[in-house]
Amino acid sequence: MLRLVPGLFGIIALYTLNGFSNGWANAYNVLVTIASPGDVRQPWCAWPLSIAGWAVMPALIGGAVGYIVTTQIDTHRTQELADVLDELRRYSIPQTDEGG
Repeated sequence: MLRLVPGLFGIIALYTLNGFSNGWANAYNVLVTIASPGDVRQPWCAWPLSIAGWAVMPALIGGAVGYIVTTQIDTHRTQELADVLDELRRYSIPQTDEGG
């Protein structure tokens, strides 16, 4: 989770720079790849934001979703792995008929 912080701060810095230089609506449109970075007033600072929006944002979102899903699965897990394996071992031993 800590590896997410530098990338997030980088994107926030790029977005803020583009918001002040190209306008907030244009910065958003470039970030989510609605608009081309060549169509804004200052394309030199829009290109890094566009690349970050195209390459880095899906990785950040995927990592965050993966972390959340893993956390939810771990909290809903009811049995430890050792308990499950012990139960499987008990079922794998043939039962003898003692009713004889």
